[in-house]
Amino acid sequence: MRSLASINWQAVAAVATLAAVLVALLPIWRDARRRSAQARSLRFRLCSKLTVLRPSLGAIVQGGYSSYPAAVLSPDAFREAVRSVNAMMHESAVLQTDEQDQLGVVLANLEMAALLYGAKEFHPESAKNVLDLIDRAVAIMGEHGLLHGKVEKPWDE
Repeated sequence: MRSLASINWQAVAAVATLAAVLVALLPIWRDARRRSAQARSLRFRLCSKLTVLRPSLGAIVQGGYSSYPAAVLSPDAFREAVRSVNAMMHESAVLQTDEQDQLGVVLANLEMAALLYGAKEFHPESAKNVLDLIDRAVAIMGEHGLLHGKVEKPWDE
């Protein structure tokens, strides 16, 4: 059996220091994981709401025709969906800056679209531009981690 005198106290101090550093980093690691989960949840909710707006904007682009007429929102429902996106933007601090920038542009255009939705002044070109902005925002959010894995989309088949 070894005696205490033969223990290398420098090695013990190094191990203790490493343990202290790991313990100190644990809250930072947990906070980063929580922030990542919050960002993923916000991305999913935003993309879901933006997807709900697509058939309505698509109907305008197609001159009133829609492949999914039941999915075309009334003016009040469209405005409520835009308000919902606006409310979610209060949580956008957890997103990356390029996501925030693109979503800000989308929101500004959606707010204008909500004012014109249902009026003859809302031209198909404007609706197409908003759809393109939505697609770009969804693509950027997808690049930063929208979902954990690939999801099958049966409605696209």
